[in-house]
Amino acid sequence: MNFEDIRPYHDAEVAEKIQKLLAEEQFQQVIEYVLPELPFEAFKQQLLAIDTVKEFQSKVIVPMLNKLLSKSAAGLSFNGTDKLEKGKHYLFISTHRDIVLDSALMNYILLQEGFETAEIAIGDNLMKIPWVVDLVKLNKTFIVKRSLPKEQKVEGSMQLSGYINHTIREKGESIWIAQRSGRSKDGDDRTNPSILKMFNLKGESSSVLDNLKGLQICPVSISYEFNPCDALTLPELIKVSKGEKYEKEPMEDMMHMAQGIEGRKGRIEVSFGKPISKSLDQLEGISNRNELLASVAKLIDNEIHATYKLMSTNFIAYDLLNSSQQFAEKYTAAEMEEFQAYMSTKLEGVDAEEALKRETFLKMYANPVSNKLAL
Repeated sequence: MNFEDIRPYHDAEVAEKIQKLLAEEQFQQVIEYVLPELPFEAFKQQLLAIDTVKEFQSKVIVPMLNKLLSKSAAGLSFNGTDKLEKGKHYLFISTHRDIVLDSALMNYILLQEGFETAEIAIGDNLMKIPWVVDLVKLNKTFIVKRSLPKEQKVEGSMQLSGYINHTIREKGESIWIAQRSGRSKDGDDRTNPSILKMFNLKGESSSVLDNLKGLQICPVSISYEFNPCDALTLPELIKVSKGEKYEKEPMEDMMHMAQGIEGRKGRIEVSFGKPISKSLDQLEGISNRNELLASVAKLIDNEIHATYKLMSTNFIAYDLLNSSQQFAEKYTAAEMEEFQAYMSTKLEGVDAEEALKRETFLKMYANPVSNKLAL
């Protein structure tokens, strides 16, 4: 299949694309904002000396992430890399809270620990600015065509499936992809079986399980003490809870992207689950395809819920939501007071009934606790 319109850039294209980026005034403004202490001319010379994707990630993306984390996070930790084998290629199926940072932080950890970084799936709805497309494709990103007309969606899914299978089996690269289309804005992390169905479309075998085993699926959970976009997502969650349709504003995704990068995140933890290939053997007896895919999704979710790092904000929200003190030993009185003040500030600008917006906000933080309790 032809993947030219969705694939990341190759090493041979890096120098040309960097030249294009440097000619963009907006790109210069972004760099001067993120790295104010570095004169742009000095940054430009650093960029012009780069001629591989790996160099671009280590010399541009990593320093930018270090700077962003120092400004907006209270520490990044990780666990589970001991479950991975170097030289093996994985399909990382991940929780999705932040448009940019989820995949970037996972790759940051992989690079630090001596693994090859993964290619990143990103929706074309986020690719409205041409220089941003160049930037992300230099960072091993490939495009998921979400905005196709209905009659082209099957063809788009076939191309995406073909690219994922080709990348892992033939190119020998890992891939990061969210467990469902769009972010888990309500904090309830669930894998959509449709994404597993898509993986299978261009698999090598007539057996769904054999195809999925060959992709070496590894669940990943990424938890944030504070979700920078929590208040921004409330209007959508409230409308949906009332059975109403929510229409995005024209630049809403870009606003969320910027807030996710800049906003307060507190502590962050990236948790790699156990790859599920061996666990898939237990599903051999399921003949109904939909039931089988739902069971695979459940396996992934169980691993994600088990490894998800719960923070004090999650336990506080759960106790507030349920008027309980079930997890009182997991947080201090000062942390409770701080979270309640944080919540009050965030809810001030949201136009909705007080009880409903409070409940919706608390569920966003409490759902990961509920999911772990349900294991």
